[in-house]
Amino acid sequence: MKPETPSDPEPRFVELPTGPVSYTDEGTGLPVVAIHGLPGSIKDFRWLGAAIEPHARFIRIDQPGFGQTPLQTMPYGSVQWRADHLAEVLDALEVEKAVILGHSMGGAMASAFDSRHHRRTLGLALIASVGARQHRRKMPWPTGLSLALRVPPFRWVLMPRIREATEQIGFLGHDDQALIQCVHLTAATSYTLHEKCLRKVRAPTLVAWAKDDATIERDISEQLYWICTPGPRIAFADGGHNIQKSRAIELSEALLAWRNQLSER
Repeated sequence: MKPETPSDPEPRFVELPTGPVSYTDEGTGLPVVAIHGLPGSIKDFRWLGAAIEPHARFIRIDQPGFGQTPLQTMPYGSVQWRADHLAEVLDALEVEKAVILGHSMGGAMASAFDSRHHRRTLGLALIASVGARQHRRKMPWPTGLSLALRVPPFRWVLMPRIREATEQIGFLGHDDQALIQCVHLTAATSYTLHEKCLRKVRAPTLVAWAKDDATIERDISEQLYWICTPGPRIAFADGGHNIQKSRAIELSEALLAWRNQLSER
């Protein structure tokens, strides 16, 4: 289930040496920091935010090149570099420790954050997250596409096809910059390295998924069940890939109960 209305606070901006970062900050108390997938934005958590905000501090961050955070703030780079970028954002927001929540590809960034900044991770929440191997809705030839998109004539030819392909699988309303970033980041992502990060995670980990997810296979989520450190495991019968929307109330209840347990440790 989801709340009656979503939460859409006005984005704020924090300045880093490399540029501004768009974020929202709702509620009070021990923070939950949400990282969106690819493509994505802080709007991906508008329903979960409505469910969590009355009970906890909920921070959503637009990744560079997505939402209202300009690409110049962190051009290209790997998942690991983006994890370090997240640490800089949390420094600027004076957040010392938090539950780090990642949806879809945001799960890779969240686990990389824990592997590199584990003292700042109270808990890790992987929501419909990518796993230790490539999933069914994979981008064809990401390395070749990434190289081709750096050449203006090729980019001009390829972008209409990339737009059409992403819209067909339900990713609507994203500009070309965000779609190009998806290609570059996908090409830079190593699932072998991601598996190593998952196995190095020290924080307690919540894993949640829907059995009818059309993007990430059920067995990938079930593998996360066993790879990740102990914590809640939530398998919804349905809800699709965006359970942070379709199952916002159930997910928030589990997250908040778990967060309260972590705060008592």
